[in-house]
Amino acid sequence: MMEPWKALEALFPGSRHAILRVVYLEPERWWTVLELAARIDMDPGRLRRQSAALAAGGVLLERRDGVFLAWRANSDFPFFCELQAMVAKCASQHGPAGGETILVVEDEPATAKISRILLESWGYRVLVASSPRDALSLFNEHRAAISLLLTDVGMPEMSGRQLAERLRALNPGLRVLFMSGRYDSDLGDNPAFLAKPFNPAGLARKIREELDR
Repeated sequence: MMEPWKALEALFPGSRHAILRVVYLEPERWWTVLELAARIDMDPGRLRRQSAALAAGGVLLERRDGVFLAWRANSDFPFFCELQAMVAKCASQHGPAGGETILVVEDEPATAKISRILLESWGYRVLVASSPRDALSLFNEHRAAISLLLTDVGMPEMSGRQLAERLRALNPGLRVLFMSGRYDSDLGDNPAFLAKPFNPAGLARKIREELDR
């Protein structure tokens, strides 16, 4: 099977695949010429031409404010989800997964299922609990192996914050990433947080950032 970065480069040769690897990793962000050129180390003039071509093809959206240009991923592009998945895999391979074990705590079966599928496809080992009680049991069985807790914030029995506090009391080095449909100020100062519904690229980036921190 062709590696994701090779497939992306085959579809978008030259510097275009480098642009997409940045823009589609944060699909809701508008990138200015200077920001994008600095991120991928490209001449601004060349960047304008390549990004304009991608916008003409519908892959990017272009916004002009006077003489200033900005681009973002086009969520209406027919292969938007496929491109996101390719970019997410590129990101996870650029920062190798390393086979870490992640405990996912989510009481919504669909979200738990897609989280497991994505994480396992990136090389992580995954344990899934549908409740804080199940999570505590799994953690006691696999405490030494679990590197990160990915937990929903609002759950019956116990909140994600309370669960994280109990597990960190057992393992102070445990990394924690909270996820929720809305931000909860009860999480404390500067928690690692992922808004739901999340996209594959966002999940890949957040997981890797926490494990590497």
